[in-house]
Amino acid sequence: MRLFHEILDKQVVDRDEREVGRVDGIVLELRDGAPPRVVRLELGFVPLARRISLRLQRMAESVHDRLHVRRSARFGLPWEKVLDVNVHHVKVDVQAEETPAYDWERWLRKHVVEKIPGASTDE
Repeated sequence: MRLFHEILDKQVVDRDEREVGRVDGIVLELRDGAPPRVVRLELGFVPLARRISLRLQRMAESVHDRLHVRRSARFGLPWEKVLDVNVHHVKVDVQAEETPAYDWERWLRKHVVEKIPGASTDE
């Protein structure tokens, strides 16, 4: 399917052109007598690991369960939120800060940067 070639691994940007991540998976709905329908795009290490092997997916989920850095192990964007797909990126109708995309940065700021003497976390 050309869909996978056109969208998989493409950069995802929010409505303000801020990077949200890359398309790591595509979820389709199979329907009797009709072509498959795209339900959502998945972002995150777990969908990416699943593309490599189920064993790596289980390891990624295990790490997520222990660290709890992100709100979810995989982040799904409903297909209805896709505004544009072009050669450079997939633009979606969300705000990057409202997604788990910046959970790593928030975790690092809280658990690492704030511990550095003299560090400022003012934004």
